[in-house]
Amino acid sequence: MSRKVKHSLEFKLAIVNQVLKRDRSVVEISRENALERRMLSQWLQFYERFGEAGLKPQSTIYSLENKLEVIRYFMDNKVSLRAACLQFNIRATSVLSNWLRIYASDGAEGLSEERRGIKHLMKPKISKKAAEKDLTEHEQVLEENKRLRAEVAFLKKLRALIQREEAEKRKKH
Repeated sequence: MSRKVKHSLEFKLAIVNQVLKRDRSVVEISRENALERRMLSQWLQFYERFGEAGLKPQSTIYSLENKLEVIRYFMDNKVSLRAACLQFNIRATSVLSNWLRIYASDGAEGLSEERRGIKHLMKPKISKKAAEKDLTEHEQVLEENKRLRAEVAFLKKLRALIQREEAEKRKKH
């Protein structure tokens, strides 16, 4: 398993500028600097879209509204994870992938919770059965319906993405 290497802003700028000069290809520059070609391509995309700020380290806490906006954009426009992340300046596709997983299982409410750290661990756990006792039967049906609709929408999107990727692979071969 490889260790994640963090590169300085100066290094990223120098590499991006080498590519933009068009002296050599992305493949040559990535090999010469022991970089993943995909990572270098991502640096280029973020630099072209956001300038130098697109290469700076990012530690953003996203609001519920931001998360839902990105998820809606992803589902409505049928774009790839990478394209949606680029549109909203999210560096790692795993961030959006996690949001989609949480949204599919817990809905929008799951996205609003802080799911990491001590705060999450210190919350008193209320069993689902205890919480369901407080809801009327009608409310329970509505909640289940809402959850199932989110799951179906997610699975449809996932199926479409898989089919698109398979079609692209067939075109390449």
